[in-house]
Amino acid sequence: MAIFIRLRKDKMGADKKHHKYYAHMVSTGEVGTEELANLIQENTTFKRSEVRGIIDELVSQMKRELALGQTVNLEGFGRFHLAVESEGSDTPEEFNIAQNIKRVKCKFMPAGTRQGKQTGPVTQLFGEGVDVKWFPED
Repeated sequence: MAIFIRLRKDKMGADKKHHKYYAHMVSTGEVGTEELANLIQENTTFKRSEVRGIIDELVSQMKRELALGQTVNLEGFGRFHLAVESEGSDTPEEFNIAQNIKRVKCKFMPAGTRQGKQTGPVTQLFGEGVDVKWFPED
């Protein structure tokens, strides 16, 4: 299995002579819930409808727990939690939830392992063993 990349030139900043090329992953498509349920059905004893029902219920329960302020940890998959984006105020008294909170968003941290004792970079489990190749140009 492999992922594909293309190079894209960074155009940020005023000094154009220091713009560099960076790798960007090329998506080769999208897999939806129905297709995942079919794939899981092929590899387990569960029917597609059972898998679909479990996925739907998982999404429903995750929404509920997140709305209660919980972090949802799907071991081996990752952690989900809600975060807010807000505009600042000069004083705590001037902060108004209705005016200063701009949106609530869901954050995801993929499951991973640390190299070393509690320090060092985290190796994300989804990226382990993936080959990186150039995207074939037409």
